[in-house]
Amino acid sequence: MTGVDRQRLLIVEDDPEIRYLLSVVLDDRSRELVTVASGDEAERVLAEGAVDLVVLDLILPDVDGRTLLAKMRARPETAAIPVIVVSARGGSEIRQDCYDLGADYFTEKPFDAEVLASDVSARLERAASQERGSSRDAVTGLLNLAGLADAVPTDGQGYALALVQLDGFLALTEKWGWADSEEVVRQAASAFEAIVVGRAPTARIGGGEFAFLVPDSSLEDARALAERLVDEVRGLRVIDPDGESIRLTASVGVVAIGPDTALDVAFDQARRRLFQARQGGGNQVLTADPASGESAARVLVAEDDEISATILVHRLMKDGLEITRFDNGRDAYEAALDDPPNLVILDVKMPGMDGFEVLERLRRAPAYQSIPIILLTSMGSEADVVRGFQLGVDDYVLKPFSPVELSARVWRLLRRGRTAGAV
Repeated sequence: MTGVDRQRLLIVEDDPEIRYLLSVVLDDRSRELVTVASGDEAERVLAEGAVDLVVLDLILPDVDGRTLLAKMRARPETAAIPVIVVSARGGSEIRQDCYDLGADYFTEKPFDAEVLASDVSARLERAASQERGSSRDAVTGLLNLAGLADAVPTDGQGYALALVQLDGFLALTEKWGWADSEEVVRQAASAFEAIVVGRAPTARIGGGEFAFLVPDSSLEDARALAERLVDEVRGLRVIDPDGESIRLTASVGVVAIGPDTALDVAFDQARRRLFQARQGGGNQVLTADPASGESAARVLVAEDDEISATILVHRLMKDGLEITRFDNGRDAYEAALDDPPNLVILDVKMPGMDGFEVLERLRRAPAYQSIPIILLTSMGSEADVVRGFQLGVDDYVLKPFSPVELSARVWRLLRRGRTAGAV
């Protein structure tokens, strides 16, 4: 704690009325509250250290709150700080995305003040017993992302990385709620303890996603370890809230990484194979990219700005995706109906038909109840963002965008697809 007894809470919220409400709801003599209105201000406070919990809005004037969350989880000094997301962005996909990135709790606006205050108190109590800057995941005791990054070889060794996803985990969280789903995560962690821990640094990344890396290991050695893990997961006896036993399975993407390759690059490569493993029905380990005769995932891009389109298309083609690009909203809409892709990226301001209209029309088509759609735009007001989610968008990326971050979001949606509960 800071001082003698006081814990420091950081509230990141650009709406002054909600910021004030959160300050009143969470005020306590044992706490110091720091309020900021942007991601940049939040980063400055976090850099000062001594933050015990963060309450985070997703719609900020300078950054998507998920970007800040991902940065926190990648840094050893902030990786273990509890983060509670409070946002006007609704729907199961956004909630699950935040959990996958390492959020501890998610609540939509308008929120229940008593429930939020109780949850903050419980998580602060847990945080008080955990060392600040911990490299361990609070739910499973495995490494967190920052802890895994510390295990990457720095002596010129290559390594193998395995990215593991519990099949159907999103559906479980929607059916059971997050508290019961966390118990599934703990049980899955027992399989890692039995098979992988002690042989390879192992981390929970977030949600139902885990990873392990094996320094100076061949792809086949890592595959053998991953297959033993998948067998162990299949043997777990998971009991649902109604007392019924269910079968748990996992999919794994494994890659061999050369010396000095950044961990985020390795994750990109492993995520592509994980996506293919899940596309193939899940419950399997994949160590090779699809054969040349197999079709890659297809992405339709509607973007009239040549610079943005060039950057976007280059990055996604580098990821092994098949890209079709249009610079007119009406042309993109007609092509999307004729031959539905695996994912759509829409600019908002386009000639012919704007992105909101394309989005609204596509969601009326039966095929587009299951196809993820991303809006890519410079329109970052809360009203625009909320409108996009009300119309059924799965993600909202502001320009100027990071190609690496956009790629990660594309692969998360390709891996997961949409659910019936998504807006």
